[in-house]
Amino acid sequence: MTLSRGDFDAFFQALHHGQKPFTWQRRLLDTVLDGGWPDAIVAPTGSGKTAAIDVHVFALTVAAATGRPLSPRRLAMIVGRRVLVDDQYRHALSIAARLADPGGSPILAEVADVLWQVQTDATDAESRALGDSFRSPLLVARLRGGLPPSRRWTDHPTAAAVLCATPEMWGSRLLFRGYGSSPRAWPREAGLLAVDTVALVDEAHLARQLVRTARRIGELAPVAERKWDGPPVLQVVETTATPDDTTDKRLGVEDDDLADSATLEARLRRPKPVTLAPSKEWATTLVPGKSGETRKPRGRVAEELARHTVGLLAASDGRTVGCFVNTVDRAVAVTAALQDRTITGRDVTVVMVCGQVRPIDIELLEQRYPGLLTPQGNPDVDVIVSTQSLEVGVDLDLAGMVTELASGSALAQRAGRVNRLGQRETGPIVVIVPDGTIRPGARSGPYGHEELAAALEWIQGRAHDTRGVAPWALRENPAPAAGPRRTLLQRPELGQVWHWARTSDDLAAEPELDLWLSDDLTPESAVGIAVRRDLPEDVNEAAELITFLPPRSHEVFAVPLRTARDALAGARTRAGEDGRQGALPAVLVRGDDIGPLDWTDTDTGSRPRLRPGDIVVLDAATPLFTGSRSGDHRTPPVLAPDGEVPRYSAEDVLEATADLGRDLRPGEVVHRIDLDQTPSLAQLLAPTEDDPDADPLDEREIVRDWLDNHGDGKMARAAAALLRHGGRTVDVIILRDAEDVPVRAFVIDGRRAVADEYVRQEWTPNPNPVLLDHHQKAVADRVDVIARQVGLPDELTAALREAALHHDDGKADPRFQIRLGARGPQPWAKSQHLDTPEKVRHRRDRSGLPPYWRHEQRSVVDAWPTIPTDLDRDLVARLVGTTHGHGRSWFPHTSNDLLGPHDGPQTREAAEMLFDEGGWDELIERTQLRYGAWVCAYLEALLRAADGQISAEGK
Repeated sequence: MTLSRGDFDAFFQALHHGQKPFTWQRRLLDTVLDGGWPDAIVAPTGSGKTAAIDVHVFALTVAAATGRPLSPRRLAMIVGRRVLVDDQYRHALSIAARLADPGGSPILAEVADVLWQVQTDATDAESRALGDSFRSPLLVARLRGGLPPSRRWTDHPTAAAVLCATPEMWGSRLLFRGYGSSPRAWPREAGLLAVDTVALVDEAHLARQLVRTARRIGELAPVAERKWDGPPVLQVVETTATPDDTTDKRLGVEDDDLADSATLEARLRRPKPVTLAPSKEWATTLVPGKSGETRKPRGRVAEELARHTVGLLAASDGRTVGCFVNTVDRAVAVTAALQDRTITGRDVTVVMVCGQVRPIDIELLEQRYPGLLTPQGNPDVDVIVSTQSLEVGVDLDLAGMVTELASGSALAQRAGRVNRLGQRETGPIVVIVPDGTIRPGARSGPYGHEELAAALEWIQGRAHDTRGVAPWALRENPAPAAGPRRTLLQRPELGQVWHWARTSDDLAAEPELDLWLSDDLTPESAVGIAVRRDLPEDVNEAAELITFLPPRSHEVFAVPLRTARDALAGARTRAGEDGRQGALPAVLVRGDDIGPLDWTDTDTGSRPRLRPGDIVVLDAATPLFTGSRSGDHRTPPVLAPDGEVPRYSAEDVLEATADLGRDLRPGEVVHRIDLDQTPSLAQLLAPTEDDPDADPLDEREIVRDWLDNHGDGKMARAAAALLRHGGRTVDVIILRDAEDVPVRAFVIDGRRAVADEYVRQEWTPNPNPVLLDHHQKAVADRVDVIARQVGLPDELTAALREAALHHDDGKADPRFQIRLGARGPQPWAKSQHLDTPEKVRHRRDRSGLPPYWRHEQRSVVDAWPTIPTDLDRDLVARLVGTTHGHGRSWFPHTSNDLLGPHDGPQTREAAEMLFDEGGWDELIERTQLRYGAWVCAYLEALLRAADGQISAEGK
């Protein structure tokens, strides 16, 4: 079959159990195909804005099938709630899964075939090489605070992709400063987000500065001496129910759309009547704390929220009702209050979901209560308690709702979770409000006096309207907009851009990204906290342990930055009060950099040095979290609220993916064995006596055989199976003490780690040596395909190919060959050994290379005299030198340290010109003037992607 826009209904129905798209969604597809994405999508909650993902996938497919210019390959869905990022991520993953296995659907099979043709065949080849049974032509990534960032999307710039992100995680990457990423990753992320990407910013009226910055970058990205003739630069789409007057090209839901669909009309017009419940103690009150004043909610309000929730529950006909609150503190209190109540003679079943909950805890909840966070719901759950995390985007269909007074937009969004599908005649809503006016200075969670006063006046009016807060009724009386949290929005200029682009330099002043990304100059960015059992008390030993087992996304609590700082500072103080000062081992993970968490001494005590996107790993015994009743898994732990409250430890869940009712995915198998608890294995792994003729221990075989005979549990069995069948992508690591006694054993599934760019620089899954010439030729062939696939002009394609042929020339240095452990007359590109740090350090010391020596800096010197004169020599050299994100614009070594004693005068002359006399810095500036900062970063990203794909394939 030949795909056309007329097949969209069939595609949509195949994904949504026979449901047809709404008329406005079809109109969006037509708009994208005819002239590109609109500036704004104006649609009320419940009208299906998440279907923009479906439109993106199908529009790209139809354009490719019919020979039209392609719409941007990457769609970034940006929303300011972490739980909502996860919800959109799940929706995108579900589409990717259906395209990976169409299940007999002709339309899905055809879409998948066309999308494979949009990109190179590398993704499929890589997946086969890694043993990945989930191969989809749609790549999906999640970028939010508190989780290790997705990286695979950067390796496949030709693929159709959906990126689900919070504003700060997406925006920081666009500005060359990706939170949670290594500086080496910053330029490739910035380039890929500024070119061939469309960004949909949900609730854009709450992200004015982000929209302003992103649109300005769309203007600045092609500004250069040479006209950009490649893929389209960044386009920004606002999605909101309340657009402003600055957008020209709008699309959204109209009256005629409701007439065309009884389903949409029911969703948007069925009444949601409002009942107000005055309370004397509704607001947060100020109480003194150790570090100044802290805000703590009154307990009586929690009881009132619980009472009204049970009242709604009695009339809900067995459907789940919701209770929305403004702080995690109050969510914990309301959950406890509801657990003490009964209905029809039985205990109320209540679950709590907020942005701080670990993803694994959500998965375990959904396993216990299937459908809980979907429109179908679960009849065994009476109440879901949540903070503002579930306000936007999550596709709940609650029977009713009780909520604290919040901002007007928050109330409208919370109401959107009630009777979302319009299948009931009404959706009652109870709002806890003050019994009088709101005092100046009052707050409730993140909402201040002015927002609350405006919301109170508005919701009082809605309570007198029988339609209440039905979405269509709010078109004529919208919720009051949030007051501006800053009076002046910034517009980036090229001077700032060039400053941001210096990603390898230690700048005198790092950019203040909040100035360019946030409507609030004190935003609640997130960091992650993970816990591991038996973390060594020596923080350096703990850091080395975490280098082997970095945090997995499923085990991380996502916590507001200020909350995390206060909690960690409090834990350190309590450790000191218990006589254990310094006994708080805390490891900081910042991208690929792992080490002890640094602290700053202040007048009020020690404070951790954190930035958004960081992850802190603590010992699982650290009392920092809320507890629950014995055996109750319906209230997952979160960070305990400030104040004099009980604190508990949280369970180490690294291996808890084995408890989920599904097969383990590639990369999820990780099994730890404490050898002091398994003396039989420890004895087998003990070093042999001083016998020079003894064969070295085959640690891999010993662990595999032991697991076959003694392994207990699903994860142990999965580890044993991988060791039998997983090839070299499965790693066995034995940690030993100073006397060489084995203390811990790890079995780690490396099928995802192999796709890590920084591992691939010097290691290959291929059991045979990868020769340098063969590797560089393969990368050149691949980048040629990528460049033509994305539509680069011939001169840029040729420059990329030439750079690929020389990007690893520096690895031929004899010293680097020693570091790789190479043997034979031809230089290697990759080591065959994924070694422990001790072995790596031993070979590095034996090589004679100075610390921080970079092979790509040496590659520039070797390539410089060979670059053909008909190419842009500066651009080729830049692409060679920045192959792994270094050299922008600084390299650590002058010619004396860079070169070895074997190098001749011509090589030394080139090195001195480039790295002693300022030639490299001038080259970086010339290419940036010639092509632009983001285009340079984009070209670098294409070469790095080709290198990554080839390395992951073992070539």
